[in-house]
Amino acid sequence: MKACASAPGKVILFGEHFVVYDKPALVSAIDLRAYAEVERSDQGIVLDGWTGENPAVKASAYVAEKLKYSGGINIRIRSSIPQSVGLGSSASVSVASAAATSLLLKGRLDLELIMRAAHIGESLVHYRPSGIDTTIATYGGGGIYTRSKGFRSMDFNLDEILIINTGKARRTGDLVKKVKEFRDAHKEEFEKILEDAEQIILEAADALKAKDVEQIGKLMLRNQELLRRVGVSSKEIEDVIELCMKSGALGAKLTGAGGGGCVIAVAEEGKIDLLRESIGKSFEVMKCGLMAKGVKEDLFPDPP
Repeated sequence: MKACASAPGKVILFGEHFVVYDKPALVSAIDLRAYAEVERSDQGIVLDGWTGENPAVKASAYVAEKLKYSGGINIRIRSSIPQSVGLGSSASVSVASAAATSLLLKGRLDLELIMRAAHIGESLVHYRPSGIDTTIATYGGGGIYTRSKGFRSMDFNLDEILIINTGKARRTGDLVKKVKEFRDAHKEEFEKILEDAEQIILEAADALKAKDVEQIGKLMLRNQELLRRVGVSSKEIEDVIELCMKSGALGAKLTGAGGGGCVIAVAEEGKIDLLRESIGKSFEVMKCGLMAKGVKEDLFPDPP
């Protein structure tokens, strides 16, 4: 018997890094997904023939332990989410693996167990994971996340965005540490940045509900300036943002940890495909829908 589950990637629209300091972030699931297929075995918990420790194995093992299963599990993974670019790929894989294991051993999706398992898996990859990625991969949709209060769902009326890959991989943990170093060296300035970030979130929530794309774009640029000040932007990110603005975007900013990874951009209604075509001459560009469904039982996809 086999079981399969899938989980969405995520995009942080506003508030990354500051969420570590219990400020809110606006986040949405996107319609790129990771898939995990599992079956019982007698060879321990194995990912595609490899027994080394990784988030998928760690998450699956946690579920198996809590369900008092001591046998082996074979795990297969397939994903359309680019890795190491800020779109929550490791969390999606962890959630999908935990969910498939829950289906295999329990016959249903235990969302609380899945999210705990995935968070433990994420800790192998990220320094002090905020919990955003595993929350959104589990529950889907979109909303406001704070570390102390968790996730509060909210409907976004922004249908789609562009996600542009800078082509530069980065390590989230290194950038989280970099922000902490900035905070330790510039305590008063950092407190003011946190206040500004929270104000941007409040204004952005209203703009997303109202589908005020022009205001969303302006707020993206303001958020990017704060991220630039704490040192998590990069030449690659700034080059992509400049190209987006020259090509007609209403706003653009890094998403995720920064240092490389991806940039998000918005455009006037009806012009997003033109923007995609223009930027696509120089960079990998994905047009993604927001508010995607969370973890679910699924069919394992055929090879591309």
